[in-house]
Amino acid sequence: MSRVGGTSGATGSSASNSPSGNGLNDVDMDTFLNLMITELQNQDPLNPTDNKALLEQIGQLRSISSNDRLVSTLTSFGNTQELTTASSLIGKKVTGLDIKGGEVSGEVSSVSVKIDEKDRNKRTVQVHVGDQIVDMKNVREIDLGE
Repeated sequence: MSRVGGTSGATGSSASNSPSGNGLNDVDMDTFLNLMITELQNQDPLNPTDNKALLEQIGQLRSISSNDRLVSTLTSFGNTQELTTASSLIGKKVTGLDIKGGEVSGEVSSVSVKIDEKDRNKRTVQVHVGDQIVDMKNVREIDLGE
């Protein structure tokens, strides 16, 4: 009989969990564009922004947009990978913690994706063991049955 042990997801906290926000990390593309347009509309007509500064800002905008698309693509890939991994557990015996923190052990019968109501881009892949639900990050052991 083979067993695969696991640990929970990443530890530590991120600055995005702080109630005061995350500074410039909280600025999305639309907000950045609005700020830039407002800056251009309100510039001193006797001393306008030079072309070099404007080109630098446009370059920064392109960089931010590119990074935003990359993060979105990697997040989507990660979600797909986690769902694929969870699907491969159907019919396998797992041990982990349910959504209430209780110990769960049994055969995975199905998989679901929980979508955060506040941020629809945040998804949690869950496996169902009987009538209990275990987040994939809380699966502690997988019994391969070999």
